[in-house]
Amino acid sequence: MSSIINKGWKLTKLVLPQHTDHARVMWHGSYINFLEEARIDALNKVGMSYSELSEKGFEIPVVSLNIKYKMSFNHGDKALLISQFKMDNKIRLNCKTFFVKVNGDIAAEALVGLVVVRKKNDSIKLIRELPDQIKNILLLLEEGPKIEMIE
Repeated sequence: MSSIINKGWKLTKLVLPQHTDHARVMWHGSYINFLEEARIDALNKVGMSYSELSEKGFEIPVVSLNIKYKMSFNHGDKALLISQFKMDNKIRLNCKTFFVKVNGDIAAEALVGLVVVRKKNDSIKLIRELPDQIKNILLLLEEGPKIEMIE
């Protein structure tokens, strides 16, 4: 596994029966659930839960998603997700995630585009100038873990 791919937020998932299709192969929709869990886990690791973010009136919705499938995962396999965040401009956050097999092969790559919005009453507005607290959290995500975490 490339050292550049090894840097990022890590989450290990076990492919369970509910993640697979009738052929015991991981269903394409399960990748999206795993991606969401990896992003929420990374956010928790930098000190803010998604529910705290929501309580402050902010959400980080997905605005684009691209997954390249290279190899399949099967029921019982472990999948290591390595996620790297990058602020694309002042309003877009990109999250690149590698799905890595136990042997180090990259089974899939995903690129998720996100934006920060503020929810107020019944309206949702794109945030063009992030409050310092939110900007600092996103910068911590981009920086990655200080110490490589052992999963």
